[in-house]
Amino acid sequence: MSGYVAKTLASEEEIVHRANFNWTYSFFPVMWFVLGASGLVFFAYLQLVELLPYSDLRVGWWFAGVGAFSGSIILINHLIILITTEIVVTSFRFVYKTGLVSRNTQEVSLNKIEEITLHQTVFGRLLGFGKLVLRGTGVGVITLPDLDNPINLRRIIENTKSNLRTTRNNEDD
Repeated sequence: MSGYVAKTLASEEEIVHRANFNWTYSFFPVMWFVLGASGLVFFAYLQLVELLPYSDLRVGWWFAGVGAFSGSIILINHLIILITTEIVVTSFRFVYKTGLVSRNTQEVSLNKIEEITLHQTVFGRLLGFGKLVLRGTGVGVITLPDLDNPINLRRIIENTKSNLRTTRNNEDD
């Protein structure tokens, strides 16, 4: 268990759930990479199979190279976002952390979360993704990107909040 959240856990705090991005979140970056790389494949086919000389394909190779480079940059940027983003429910708080070199974290104690709003389109319902917006006392608004099974994440947050209240009420007695 590594990452920002694991390093910042309190003594009796534990990770309850890690949210995941839905595959649709990666669709367009992967599509741009495939479109960019397809030009290289096409010109490689023309040169190696159809035996067209490089001099006839030079301009096409340059455009295909620029397309492949652009698609690769888009995909690499997206992969960095996927790898460095943590969306975690712990036994005491909710954490949304982004960033590789600079770090941006939004954290809220579970007992301070007042409202959880679900935004889910028709396609989101069919494909199992949606956005959650958390509103809490003193933290403002935390807007999450498209997540896999947002209803389950909402249920986990509510159950963990309930467990936290129950534990605190038992300690008070």
